[in-house]
Amino acid sequence: MRRAYKALLHGDRLEWLDGSPDAEGPIEVEITIASENGNQLPGDEEKSVFDLFQELADMGAFSEIEDPVAWQREIRKDRPLPFRDNDAD
Repeated sequence: MRRAYKALLHGDRLEWLDGSPDAEGPIEVEITIASENGNQLPGDEEKSVFDLFQELADMGAFSEIEDPVAWQREIRKDRPLPFRDNDAD
């Protein structure tokens, strides 16, 4: 069962804000950084969608796909539609 608790992270220590989990020993936690106060975290860079697509292009992502239209049809399992899929090109 998942429960959420708010805390501040100070180096390697947590300061619980709205109460802490009731536990008699160590518990496993998963931390998600939510910077609500506008502080930029180390390694946090604003990237535009263009920048992200450019990174994909630079690394050659999806370069093994020879026919993108055929690949997309296979992935989406498109059915032929009238006036869109003409075999008489």
